[in-house]
Amino acid sequence: MLNSRSTSIEFKNNKSRPIRFTLINGALSIILIFSLLFSALFSSAVSASGSDSSGNTSDGTSSAGLTAAAASGTQTPILDPNDPDAPAIDGTAYVLYDVQSGTFLLGNNQDTPLAPASITKVMTVLLAFENLKLTDTITVTRDMYESIPADYVRLGLVEGEEITVEQALYACLLISANDAAMALAIKMGGSVDGFSDMMNTKALELGCTQTHFTNPYGLADELHLTSAHDMALIMAAAIENNMYTKISTTANYTIPATNKFNQPRSLTNANRFVSTTEYAYENYVGGKTGFNDLSAYTICAGAKLDGRTLIGVVLGASCSEVRYTELISLFSYGFKHFSTSSVDPSEFDAVKQQVVDQVSTAVSGAGYSLQVTNAAASISPFCTTMAAGSYVCTADISHAVIQAGVPTQVLDLPLCRQYSDGTSVQVGTLSLTLSDSSVASSASSAETDKEHTGMGTILLRIGIVIFMTAIIGFSIVFFVMLQNEKKRRRSTRRPNIL
Repeated sequence: MLNSRSTSIEFKNNKSRPIRFTLINGALSIILIFSLLFSALFSSAVSASGSDSSGNTSDGTSSAGLTAAAASGTQTPILDPNDPDAPAIDGTAYVLYDVQSGTFLLGNNQDTPLAPASITKVMTVLLAFENLKLTDTITVTRDMYESIPADYVRLGLVEGEEITVEQALYACLLISANDAAMALAIKMGGSVDGFSDMMNTKALELGCTQTHFTNPYGLADELHLTSAHDMALIMAAAIENNMYTKISTTANYTIPATNKFNQPRSLTNANRFVSTTEYAYENYVGGKTGFNDLSAYTICAGAKLDGRTLIGVVLGASCSEVRYTELISLFSYGFKHFSTSSVDPSEFDAVKQQVVDQVSTAVSGAGYSLQVTNAAASISPFCTTMAAGSYVCTADISHAVIQAGVPTQVLDLPLCRQYSDGTSVQVGTLSLTLSDSSVASSASSAETDKEHTGMGTILLRIGIVIFMTAIIGFSIVFFVMLQNEKKRRRSTRRPNIL
């Protein structure tokens, strides 16, 4: 009887418990399966809506990145390269640059890489303004002066001496102290090589194409090179900081006694624009000179007059004095013979529409299935010219070439001011995008399909969520019913009496 009762009880348990757990596990399995299905569908939907078949992300940018337009040649365009009245300059290379409009007015060999000598310090000072505070302290180490050749100018820094960044800047610009430049460089870059990397990175940021610096002060080195064009850009960036003008136009400055030097040091500006009356130039706002056996005499400087700023650079002058007179000649000619005015982009609105109409008519007449799908104008805010008087706005389409069989092509058309004396000055570019009408139609259809697909994806997500909610709700109800049934059976169960 005992075995029979045990068998009977075990039979009930074997019948009820496995059934209950089987049903529950089955429900949970269904939930798990549909959860995995939901995740897969959701991921697929996100992937489909986030990128299209061309590899573009949902914001319209290419997942592979956009290739920048190739840089133009290194030859600097000069506004009037054949002006017979331009001054003849003593130097291997020179350039005159209008900062406001970004126009190179005059030049010769302006893109030739040459040794710059101490005008290198313009870049060192520029980086100091960007990376250090004037009140920062520099503790001098041996590597800040021991490698400098004996015949190079020094402030006389010694190991362990403490000076401020401001004092080092005055020493750099007033007396061209090479140890002061090294102190600033190592303070910023940790080493000469580290700082040279900073210099070259900054040069690229400024648009320099022929510059490679290997040291912070202009040590003669066949690999340490720049061009007149590049030095103009560097000088222009430096004088944007008013402190550069203040320091480089200061006649005298005194460095007080330091922890290693008991006497104050008196510095006298060696630049003849400041230190002499013979070469004084009232419009001078800052610059730097240089010399070594490899570079000969070099100079770069800025001048301001009537709201305009010009930068002059002379490399490879024959003697110290001539570089000052040549630079004054460049400045005087630039201010007298060139003028700079602002450009209102709306001046070219009518021209832009006229060109679009002309190009559309031309491609239609030629039987091409092309249409103008985009027209974008890039216009300089300022224009520098030698011309005077009235002008009209024009677009030069004389060299535009439309190619048959090319489904998408871009025409870059010069936007110019045409002056009454016949002078034409380019002030911008109009870029027209031409696309095959059938390709454009396909693209439009694809976009519409994409929108429909996106709506379908949203509806699919909603349906899945509703379905999953129903499955989970059903499972919960079923589980509760099983629990209630279990309680009912327990309450009606009769004890076995032997």
